[in-house]
Amino acid sequence: MPGEPFVCTVRFAGVRAQLGALNADTQTRATMAAVDSAVATALSGTSSNSNSVPTLNAGADPYYDQAQMQSVLSKLDELITTLRR
Repeated sequence: MPGEPFVCTVRFAGVRAQLGALNADTQTRATMAAVDSAVATALSGTSSNSNSVPTLNAGADPYYDQAQMQSVLSKLDELITTLRR
C-alpha cells in the first residue's frame, strides 16, 4: 500500500554456490599457453607426413601435354594417399 515501507529479502546462498562452482570450473580449464603448446605439438609432426612424396621437379609445358597432366594427377594421388596414413 502507498506509504508503507518496502521490505525485500535477498538470499545469497544460491548465488554464492553458483559463483563457487563457476570459479572451480574456470580453474580447471586450459590456459591459452596450454592450448598454444598443444597445437604446436600437434602441428610439429604434420609436415613430415608428406616427406616420402618427392617433388615433380618439372616445368609446365606451354601447351597441353597429356603425359605431363597424367604425371601431375598421379603425384596428387600419391600425396593424398600419403597424407591419409
